[in-house]
Amino acid sequence: MAIENLGLEIRILSNLIYDKANKVTMSEENLSFHQASILQYLKENRDKEIVQKDIEHLFSIKRSTANQMLKSLEARQLIKRVTSPKDARKNILIITDEGLKTYDHLASHLHEVVVKLHGDLSEEELASFQKTLRKLWSNIE
Repeated sequence: MAIENLGLEIRILSNLIYDKANKVTMSEENLSFHQASILQYLKENRDKEIVQKDIEHLFSIKRSTANQMLKSLEARQLIKRVTSPKDARKNILIITDEGLKTYDHLASHLHEVVVKLHGDLSEEELASFQKTLRKLWSNIE
């Protein structure tokens, strides 16, 4: 593979993964893969004060995009925003019980996508690939 094609090949792989995962989340719960990922992040970080800016940074998305996704999740009562007890100017994002049930339902289906993606790669190959990806992220930031 020529170094010039590295970004393109990463983009193609990213699109393929997103398309497969998005197909699952849309068919199972009518949520985008990004919305499901937000639910996962909120579930895994329930002990932290997560605000919209954290979502924007995590997914490298614009404020308007994050706001739109969060409003949709709020409308379906999968998340709620509550005022931070530490700073009244901030709204903390909290996954609701319904959001937890929804994500748990999706998790098993998304796991099938991950298993297919990993295929016959060994743990060492996956760890090496992840280490390389993190180096690439660090280099580009």
